[in-house]
Amino acid sequence: MPQFLPHTSFFFLRHGVTDHNQLRLVMGQLDIPLNAEGRRQAENAARLLRGSGIRAIASSPLSRARETAEIVARLIEAEITVIEGLQERHWGSLTGRSHHELFRLPPAATPEGAESAAAFTARILAALGELPQPGPVLVVAHAGACRVLRRAMGLDDGEAPVPNATPLEFVAEEPGGWRERRVVRPLAD
Repeated sequence: MPQFLPHTSFFFLRHGVTDHNQLRLVMGQLDIPLNAEGRRQAENAARLLRGSGIRAIASSPLSRARETAEIVARLIEAEITVIEGLQERHWGSLTGRSHHELFRLPPAATPEGAESAAAFTARILAALGELPQPGPVLVVAHAGACRVLRRAMGLDDGEAPVPNATPLEFVAEEPGGWRERRVVRPLAD
């Protein structure tokens, strides 16, 4: 089991939807804001997370994640820590291009000017060592960060991204394993 964070349960939330998401364009580290639907999604996610006991939120600095975190924080009354390392992967020459171009690449390929998969993975896992304490903690970041987490925990996701603003709980199990569950109804009334 990788030692990137204490073996303790935590929550993960991909940011709400943006216009680029809806157009199926590669954002990477472009600072694209939430759209109106993304803000509604963040509010719904906050309602689902109410009563979860989340005491701290770690957010990517990109505005789509930061605004999602701020919407959730207002409802659940948790403090936000921005962690630079939680940014999405830098996609170099593919930034702003169609997702179809990204998906045509061989799995190990690194587009011109892009961050390598190994560097991105190392950065995300290192950022998890900066999570605020005490927990439970909510990490608000990006689809790429979720894929890195799932792989590191031995959870196979078949490369399917988590939908925007769908809260997940990564549950620490004995002896050192992990289980993922979607939060689909409020955790408390």
